[in-house]
Amino acid sequence: MSVSFIGLGYCGWDHLCVLPHIPLDDKVKIDERMEQGGGPAATATYAAARLGVSSAFWSAVGDDAQGGQIIAALEAIGIDASGIRRRANCASPIAYCWIERESGKRSIAWSSGEVVPLSPSELPLDQLATAKVLHLDGHQTQAAIAAARFAREHGVLVSLDAGTVVPGIETLLELADIVISSEKFAQRLCPGVTPQAAARHFFGLGKTLFAGVTLGSQGSVGYDGQQDYFQPAFPTTVRDTTGAGDVFHGAFAASVIKLGRDWQECMRQASMTSAIKCTKLGGRTGIPDAETLRQALAAHK
Repeated sequence: MSVSFIGLGYCGWDHLCVLPHIPLDDKVKIDERMEQGGGPAATATYAAARLGVSSAFWSAVGDDAQGGQIIAALEAIGIDASGIRRRANCASPIAYCWIERESGKRSIAWSSGEVVPLSPSELPLDQLATAKVLHLDGHQTQAAIAAARFAREHGVLVSLDAGTVVPGIETLLELADIVISSEKFAQRLCPGVTPQAAARHFFGLGKTLFAGVTLGSQGSVGYDGQQDYFQPAFPTTVRDTTGAGDVFHGAFAASVIKLGRDWQECMRQASMTSAIKCTKLGGRTGIPDAETLRQALAAHK
């Protein structure tokens, strides 16, 4: 299946609980709970598909019930999941997310399960050769590095969600055309500097076209080698911030596919998509479709 967007990285099954407060050495009654698919690159791919971009996702899961649920949730909205390998007799990745009712802030504990990561030899590179964007989250690292090198050789843009410090992340930072870091990742790799300076640092690591840093409710910043960018966050009633950054990445890449290198508009569309997502419980529940996003942007000109 030919697609424009390919995500490669972590996918899991999320268990979400809304709580009056997040306890420490205490007990608290659950207000609301739900289960759904999650993971940085997987949710970014989900967002791109919701916005009308043909998408595929590559990863590895177990042959347990959660592995089947992870794949089914992606396929339900038309994502090609044939690049997900199922490992026999293995537990799939899972995450437990606690969301504070009033603020929408969350704490997440996750496990990669017992799944052997993708190897470069398992990648369906013929599909990648005709894609427009390869999106990575740093997980499945050796396969991600091989895919990024192949993408660069074939003119496919490499997008990196720099959110987790893993062995090999430096190589991915150098191979990426688009690097967007979380604030915590930027602080860890560039201690003591401003987010804008961190964006400039990431831009200088490779043949990068755009580098940025997401700042949650404070918006996002970026740099393209000539110009600094700032995009404020859109005001919204926050229900749950789980997956907000992942959705930002998917929407940003989807905007690049649709609009080209209008970085300010790509940041604007990604910011609005993420804001709308935060109005509902779960990392994927509130992701808008393209028409809902268009109407929201028109109302905030």
